[in-house]
Amino acid sequence: MAGYIDSGGKRRFKQFDRKRDADAFLTRAKAEVAAGTHVPDRQASTVNDAYALLISALEADKAAGATLHNYRVYYGGHVKPYLGSRLLPKLHPADIGDWLERLKGEGRTDDTCRRARIVLGAVFDEAIRRRLAHTNPVRSLRSRRKTRRAEIREVEETIRIPEREVVRAMLAAAADTEALFLIARERQGEGARIFEVQRVSGEHPIREARAFRVRHPEMVVQTFRPTPWLRPLLATMALAGLRIGEARGLSWTSVEPEHLQVREGVDRYNVRDTVKTAAALRSVPIGPQLATILANWQRRTAGEGGLVFPSETRTPIGYPNIVNRQLGPLQVVLGIVAADGSPRWTAHSFRHFAVSLWIDEGAKIGQVSEWAGHESPEFTQRVYGHLFRAGRTDRRAVTAGELSVLGAIEPATPTQHGNDNAIKKNTPATA
Repeated sequence: MAGYIDSGGKRRFKQFDRKRDADAFLTRAKAEVAAGTHVPDRQASTVNDAYALLISALEADKAAGATLHNYRVYYGGHVKPYLGSRLLPKLHPADIGDWLERLKGEGRTDDTCRRARIVLGAVFDEAIRRRLAHTNPVRSLRSRRKTRRAEIREVEETIRIPEREVVRAMLAAAADTEALFLIARERQGEGARIFEVQRVSGEHPIREARAFRVRHPEMVVQTFRPTPWLRPLLATMALAGLRIGEARGLSWTSVEPEHLQVREGVDRYNVRDTVKTAAALRSVPIGPQLATILANWQRRTAGEGGLVFPSETRTPIGYPNIVNRQLGPLQVVLGIVAADGSPRWTAHSFRHFAVSLWIDEGAKIGQVSEWAGHESPEFTQRVYGHLFRAGRTDRRAVTAGELSVLGAIEPATPTQHGNDNAIKKNTPATA
């Protein structure tokens, strides 16, 4: 039996089968008492208890629905089954390391492990705030030094940026709103190989699709027609660096000839609200090309004070509608796909593209951090530092970047936004 006096002056006892275990416990307990971090087992709370308090605090603070959803998903699927019943004071950095190794061993991706670790760290932060724990073993865990190959692989997988030619081709194809694209896929393994893509007139879509299916009876047939909002939305993300939720929440009152005011966003539940962080509240400068695209789009939609990209019912466009019905098929018809036939670029890839343009055209790290709405220049450096080291500094950042993608400037037209990137014969595009 081991006996000691806790930090409150109370005598406590704990039984052990072996004397060496009792001695080890006494040594650790006395050190914790001296440091003011000791919590007796009978008074200790579990990780589940602290998680429940964290969720209550987030709900009281009116956290975004998407934030609460992510906490519940990652805790319930990756933390609770392994650590939920453990006592907070009994978890040490080594235990956190073992847990992360187990997650990876069971097939979780690095991104999933990172997000689960963030959630567990927030649980311990809340426990410390409520005096249920005195240290955060998640923050204390030192990451294993990455090998050089692992660092390269991590950068390649995290920051993948489309080429300018790819974005130029997607913007051009998105303007082809009068066309109907017919796609035939051949199932193979877990994916579907693209067998044929055909562009036809959109005047008789049902008849054209029926005839195409007859020619490809054993294949998966999909039809795609670019919506009028696709091109201006894609241009806004690729040239102004808006997150897709910010683009969906953008209102015409926030669009000015020389910049966009980012104030609101739309979450996964289609709820429109103020952006999540103070850093996300920002003014993003835009060049004349994007200003022209948006001006033409406004004339076409007669938008005055509502959303820039509304649905037919004037509500925010749903995320699946953008990604699954437009951005994805747009890449498929252009052949911009992975080996399994899936689209190569996500909506967030075009935000990376905008940041890469700013950097490549000479913008400073403080400017990029502010325009992108990052929490700090240090975050920008950590994510995009390799681009700064390779960037050019000989031209104006925003306008030159836009011209390198879209070509020379044409005046706005009141009825059509498809010609606002037309290149004059005597004016070469800036490469």
